[in-house]
Amino acid sequence: MKKTMKAALLVEHGAPLQIRDVAIPEPGPGEMLVALEACGICHTDLHIWRGEHAPGKELPLILGHEGIGQIVLNGSSHPRFEVGTRVGGGYVHSTCGNCRQCLTGHETHCGEVTATGFDYDGCFAQYVCMQENWVTPLPDAIDPIEFAPLMCAGVAAYSAVRKAEIEPGRLVAIFGCGGLGYYAIQFAKLYGARVVAVDINEEKLDYAKKLGADFIVRADDDPPNFIQQMGGADACLNFAPSLDTWRQMLLSAGSRAIIVLIALPKGEVSFDMAFVIENGIRIRGSADGTRQELRQLIEIAQTGQIAHNIEPVPFSDINHALNRLATGNLTGRLVLDMAN
Repeated sequence: MKKTMKAALLVEHGAPLQIRDVAIPEPGPGEMLVALEACGICHTDLHIWRGEHAPGKELPLILGHEGIGQIVLNGSSHPRFEVGTRVGGGYVHSTCGNCRQCLTGHETHCGEVTATGFDYDGCFAQYVCMQENWVTPLPDAIDPIEFAPLMCAGVAAYSAVRKAEIEPGRLVAIFGCGGLGYYAIQFAKLYGARVVAVDINEEKLDYAKKLGADFIVRADDDPPNFIQQMGGADACLNFAPSLDTWRQMLLSAGSRAIIVLIALPKGEVSFDMAFVIENGIRIRGSADGTRQELRQLIEIAQTGQIAHNIEPVPFSDINHALNRLATGNLTGRLVLDMAN
């Protein structure tokens, strides 16, 4: 086996990633070395690249956490998966496994959670070390390019929709029609909801309609009034990194609505406490999905019920891809094809 690999290194925040030849990492006990086939580019990568979220690992750092590939080497003497098994890994690298959150199915809220491409080198490389307890085995028949965004973006949207406690016939407002918002529209429809998609971009709204959104409204065309005319939303989910969305969601919420916050806009928000109390509004944060939720999502995706809006990008074009993501105008997900 060769000793070096190509990797895109974050050397300075905001500066282009540097593609270098670096040593292939060696898996330790409980780890596996994965030869990557594909890696999605997530908005969190953009935050870390810009320096908006200071990484736990000192620079240089390899970003990326939506990786799919095949195991080529196990670090354990009694590994859970055989060499050649296709696996996927997401943002969470590991947790303590023993705290109340880990033991009650809320592992992503563990106080000792660590992240791939943040605390540890990630998947913008030809190889990566993954924790064998934190990978998801994947069927050979799946397309790694299509399924890579499910490892983070997809499961984050799926978990957020589950937290919204959606039932058939409920009115759900999805704010922000990017990659996660598109997934959330589809998941909400699978739960039987009526969906309102909100965005400033007409092209994104048109695609949201194709994905099953029952209603579409521009973010600058008074969405709260539009939604309140239908009785108010039972759930509002925010996938738009904008503080303006917060007020729109509050004004769109019906009685006892659930507001789920996923996107990370800069700054702080405020609200009228009496309004929240008197209307029984619940506000929930949702950072990621659990391993069990990811397995459920993979089962759903294999049935063909999820539309994938994917644009493959050669690994060598990673900096151009990050700059395109920064514009905020993409209607789908960019995925690195590690073979190119």
